[in-house]
Amino acid sequence: MKTVIILSLLLASSVANAASVGTEAAPFLKIGVGARAVAMGGAFTAIADDASAVFYNPAGPALMENAEIFLSHNQWIEELSTEHISYVHPVSDKLTYFAGLSALLSPMMPSYDTEGNKTGSFNAVDAMYGVGAAFVERGITAGCFVKMVTQEAYEEKGSAYAGDIGLIHNLGRLRIGIAAQNLGSKLKVYQEEFDLPRTYRAGLAYRAMDSYWLSGEVNKLGEAEVSYAVGAEGEFKFSQSAKGLLRFGYNSGRSRNTGSGVAAGVGLSVSRFTLDYAFSPFGDLGVAHRVTLALRFGMQRPTGEPLAGRAPTPVTAEKETPPEAEEIDEAAPVKGAPAAMAEYGILVKNASDSYEKKDYKEAFALYGKASESIALEDARQVYVLERMGLILVKQGNCDRAKKFYAASVKAAKKHKLRGKEVSNAYSGLAYCQEKSGKLEWATANYRAAIDATDDAELKSKLQKRIPTLRKK
Repeated sequence: MKTVIILSLLLASSVANAASVGTEAAPFLKIGVGARAVAMGGAFTAIADDASAVFYNPAGPALMENAEIFLSHNQWIEELSTEHISYVHPVSDKLTYFAGLSALLSPMMPSYDTEGNKTGSFNAVDAMYGVGAAFVERGITAGCFVKMVTQEAYEEKGSAYAGDIGLIHNLGRLRIGIAAQNLGSKLKVYQEEFDLPRTYRAGLAYRAMDSYWLSGEVNKLGEAEVSYAVGAEGEFKFSQSAKGLLRFGYNSGRSRNTGSGVAAGVGLSVSRFTLDYAFSPFGDLGVAHRVTLALRFGMQRPTGEPLAGRAPTPVTAEKETPPEAEEIDEAAPVKGAPAAMAEYGILVKNASDSYEKKDYKEAFALYGKASESIALEDARQVYVLERMGLILVKQGNCDRAKKFYAASVKAAKKHKLRGKEVSNAYSGLAYCQEKSGKLEWATANYRAAIDATDDAELKSKLQKRIPTLRKK
């Protein structure tokens, strides 16, 4: 009787693709994850730019600019629920680590002995957890997710090891994504072994006007027939830090009795918080409601390079070095202890003197001490970090210089600053990207440098720089 109960639970959960009931274990792995992706019909393999990408395409986390934690609750059909959590952590300009966990929880169910007598009650838990890494190089991201899958019901347990692999190719506003999931060992449940539902996905996504995503993909979920999905997402800004999101999607992989495949959803993003909701009808089986919360935190990925499909930020340089930054008026009032302000001023002056003497090693060290003498959130970091980036450029170390320019740009954005020093931070970043062959990002950052300053002469220099990139 226990075998019947366990298999009944497996068949019930596989209604996510009702036409594919067969000899697979852990069919909960085929259930859509996250309100955003589900509202877009599941056409998410090529977009995959938030922490829910862990469950769709392990290459996706490499596209993210910040660390992010993702929490999702899905009140599914027949009193079943699914819970998901993932964490993505960029550790360098190219490498990202991540982890994920998902679980299918059943309501309490009665248990019976072989004679049909009730002996109590139990619930069942299916789970998946694992870790992975994603890497980006010249517009191509690759990722791998290693995981364990478990099923437990009554006194029976089973487990299996599996892995996901994925690729995303960025082509400006277009992305191409492919992924293969649940490649691994068989899962044994009550003297029977079952294959995991191997899943294959391939999709395209296009970013329109920096506010809309259009996506489509084909997939094969386990033993199911090949199906397709299409989705759309639009952003509507309320303010500089708040925006609303509207999503629609369709998935063809439903049986006649499990709904039309249409889904919709909304979202609200305020500062670093995003709350999403998705509505997905399942015909006679009812309606699934998904709620997702995401929190971004920590420093921005140090490269400063924007995601494909998003407008990058410009910076420029003339000849072989970025234009000089405008000197900051040290007499300007700044909040802080007088002693700390005095120390900062002396360090900056000494650093400037060393720079003029072309003693770049000493100048870099003094600017570093000046940065340490003030708070991380201090607006003066914009100038100091830009100076340190410029020195590194003069020493021929563009790879390291990019990190300082990107940090300077981030500080400028935080304080909503404009001016020559901000323009030069953008320009220095673009110069380094130009040197490494990333001409698209360089062009975008040069344009951002133009927008950041009112200096007509500097604007003219930057505008002359852009056409030269197109000829390379």
